[in-house]
Amino acid sequence: MEGFDKLQWANYEQECSMYRQDVANLIIEKQEVILKGTQNEVESLLGKAKEHELYSRNQKFFHYRLTPPDKCGEADVIQYLSVRFNAIGRANLVQIMLREE
Repeated sequence: MEGFDKLQWANYEQECSMYRQDVANLIIEKQEVILKGTQNEVESLLGKAKEHELYSRNQKFFHYRLTPPDKCGEADVIQYLSVRFNAIGRANLVQIMLREE
């Protein structure tokens, strides 16, 4: 995905980086790259998600934290990039979610 730096995405926790928040809109704009992918292909691009949810009919959600970790400063609202997969492992939704802490 042009404009996406996989290394900066992966290292956001160590560097207290805002990169994930900065690149979130790019990911949403170019979500067709993710929506064409399988679970393995999404993990290859974004890495393993720290949060997973399993829903009915074998739907899965991967949640990638966009807000820097708590050690970097307190945040009242945490942003996540959420990717939903259907029963056959294809991504079918990409969205930004907010969660109050």
